[in-house]
Amino acid sequence: MIRVLIVDDEAELTKILNKKLSKEGMEVLTAGNGKEAVALMKKKSVDVGLFDIKLPDADGVELLAKMKELQPTTEVVMMTGHGAIDTAIRSMKLGAYDYLTKPCKLAEMHNVILKAYEKKQLREKNIILEEQLHRVDVHDTLIGESKEMEQVKRIISLVASSDVPVLVLGETGCGKGLIARAIHSLSKRSANPFVTVNAGGFQEGILESELFGYKKGAFTGAVTDKTGLLEIANKGTFFVDEVADMGLTIQAKLLRVLEETVFRKLGDTKEISVDVRFIFATNKNIDDEMEATRFRRDLYYRINTFTIVVPALRDRMSDVPLLAKYFLAKHARGLKAKTISRQAMELLMTYHWPGNVRELANVLERATLLAGGRDEISIEDLPQGLTTQPVRMEGMAKKSFSPSDLRLDRMEKEHIERVLKYAEGNKSKAARLLGISRKNLYQKIEEYS
Repeated sequence: MIRVLIVDDEAELTKILNKKLSKEGMEVLTAGNGKEAVALMKKKSVDVGLFDIKLPDADGVELLAKMKELQPTTEVVMMTGHGAIDTAIRSMKLGAYDYLTKPCKLAEMHNVILKAYEKKQLREKNIILEEQLHRVDVHDTLIGESKEMEQVKRIISLVASSDVPVLVLGETGCGKGLIARAIHSLSKRSANPFVTVNAGGFQEGILESELFGYKKGAFTGAVTDKTGLLEIANKGTFFVDEVADMGLTIQAKLLRVLEETVFRKLGDTKEISVDVRFIFATNKNIDDEMEATRFRRDLYYRINTFTIVVPALRDRMSDVPLLAKYFLAKHARGLKAKTISRQAMELLMTYHWPGNVRELANVLERATLLAGGRDEISIEDLPQGLTTQPVRMEGMAKKSFSPSDLRLDRMEKEHIERVLKYAEGNKSKAARLLGISRKNLYQKIEEYS
């Protein structure tokens, strides 16, 4: 719904505009002077402003500048009499979208508002994409020097150069999103958009609108066209997190995009063609989801062309000190980073970490706050849960690499072992996850003893 702020001291005109625009499905805010308008700007976000040039206590151009200061992406349309057209033109040079002369034609005003709103949407999307394309953040790198993480990095480098769909499996908080971003960063699409959507974060109808977009009039409240995320991701990478949470209807539409690279917006008759590289992720057991008919088998066979199983933090405990150092530097916010006492580090190295890396980050952020002015984090700064649910971990010491550790066949063997463990020994399931036939898997098992 478009939110419009009308600022005019002509009460009758404001009443007419409010009634007309409300019937068109817009939310209308009104103010009779500059003071009321500024108060509304500070309380509520506005999509489009309609400002009279002459107000009892302010100049419309000054109000325009205030709006741009408080809400930079909001578009403003100036309303003026014939005697103040020069001022209206000057206001456009200062950032106004357009101007209308009084008495305004309601149809003309309606069209100008829709166009101004489209410009606001486009500007906001461009800002988001620019941030995604140019953001350089150490958090986007995969932190870890364990054998398990080196193997994951190796697999990423192998698959990044292709356009095949990738399915990333792993527990919540283990870094599936970072895996997806790393694949994109190393791919030939790295200069193009990296667009993400969490399928578990939307109701099915809203998710469909977000993915595919819609045409004006497709449903009640669709007062303008909406560009979907798939269209925004064109030429780039589209990361669908929690794909197993998608409803069956959207799964069917997504399958068509994967197979035919086309889709239709809601309410549209034309097909849109897109060139997108897909990466999917889930923490669910997709075999169980398919067995319960909550996930389409044909979609699964299409998205698991290449599968990456991300190790849980408890399976790469030698990375905990390195991760801790990174998070402490991040939480220091430019100040000197805190250190961790030997006893506290031992506790971190023996905890089970059900929330994985995300839980570690939260624990260290909390510990940093509790430590206050102290330079070192102690056991007292850690949550009680870390002491009440320890787990024995053996072989935590960091191992040095030998030349044989870097052999591709050894890495393949260890990856197959990890997938078999994930599949609980089910060779049919493991073969599907690996993207190979069961016969090929048996040959690999025999080859690697």
